[in-house]
Amino acid sequence: MTATRTADARAVAWHIIRAVHRDGQWTGPAVDRALRSSDLDGRDRAFASNLAFQTLRWQGTLDWALSQVVRRPLSAVEPGLHDLLRMGAWQLLYGRMPDRAAVSATVEVARAVLGVRTVGFCNGVLRALARRRERLPWPDTDSVSGLALRTGYPNWVVEAAIERFGPDATAQLEAGNQPAGLTVRGDDVATLRARLEAAGATVRAGRLSPDALHVDGITPGDLVDRFPDAVIQDEASMVVGHTVAAAVPAGTKVLDVCAAPGGKATHLAALGLATIAADRSPVRLTTVARLAARLGLPLGFVVADGTRSPWRPDAFGAVLIDAPCSGLGVVRRRPELRWRRRSADVTSLSALQGELLAVAAPCVEPAGALIYSVCTWTRAETVDVVSAFVARHPGFSLATVAPPADAAGGSGGTDVQLTPAAHGCDGMYIAVMRRRE
Repeated sequence: MTATRTADARAVAWHIIRAVHRDGQWTGPAVDRALRSSDLDGRDRAFASNLAFQTLRWQGTLDWALSQVVRRPLSAVEPGLHDLLRMGAWQLLYGRMPDRAAVSATVEVARAVLGVRTVGFCNGVLRALARRRERLPWPDTDSVSGLALRTGYPNWVVEAAIERFGPDATAQLEAGNQPAGLTVRGDDVATLRARLEAAGATVRAGRLSPDALHVDGITPGDLVDRFPDAVIQDEASMVVGHTVAAAVPAGTKVLDVCAAPGGKATHLAALGLATIAADRSPVRLTTVARLAARLGLPLGFVVADGTRSPWRPDAFGAVLIDAPCSGLGVVRRRPELRWRRRSADVTSLSALQGELLAVAAPCVEPAGALIYSVCTWTRAETVDVVSAFVARHPGFSLATVAPPADAAGGSGGTDVQLTPAAHGCDGMYIAVMRRRE
């Protein structure tokens, strides 16, 4: 990898980070768009992608380190330059490359994308950080702030992890920093696997879901273009589909209340359930419809707000509430989420989650199932929401979560908490509540 190509890769990484911070994009799609429009080779594409993900992942720790050598508040630094300093800081602290190369290459990106006026400041800050790196006053890792800096999370997330996981909190947080691979779902997994391998991809079977394949050697964008019958979906989300399917007979009429972007709704249809996909956003529901059409799956579509149910009582054999949540279970794929969320969000989201369950409950027919899932692990959004619902709705009781979820080693028979640390998948909480006859 030549010096010029390295600088090009760093420039691509900077554009990805700016797309996330300035435009509010998610990291994965931003990476895919940037790489598609670049002329980087395979090695430099991997470098640019990793640099962007890692800089976004360790943003808080990088800012703390930079604050030790920058004399002005970081909030006063131009946002684009601030992101360049973060990129350079990650390379100095974690990148395992010579200091001179990390500094000079980052400075050249500053010159190219922001102009010569930024070169002196960028060079001075990164050189100062390189000199002081071994003498930075890191707080004790036994403290919340020290553990937050060590693992790359806001303090409130660390506190929530300690509350939920106790002595396993550090392992759970560190697992959220590991890169997440590409996982796809297919109806005919044997044929799909053979086609992927013929295209040069490395493929292995899923661990938790029979219709899952883990794929290396192909980008998400290329996969969708070349294999339209494959659905990009984490195994944890597939476990949700199988949990619903195991709770009711084949052909049961099922409502997915928060269906967009459609992974779970189309999975339910593929598993033989008569599925209605609902979402309050017509635009987002269109995305679900396009996915269903691409896969050739029969789905019904209704624009509906889950907090103001239009459904008649006893209308569905099962209702899935895959609720909006803090998303801390998917920070491997969306590292920016940990910095976008605030502790107050958990409070407001848990109230919304409880409301969605309460509104959906009358739509479940006697002996039917109400399934709750969230891609997070905070106590307030998982066990507390379900416990409060059951306490307020005596017509429902917790039911056993059927395989493959309980076989995956979750938190117990009546609910499951999947985590990257224990299961190598997204952090997903699942509970099944059965309506009494």
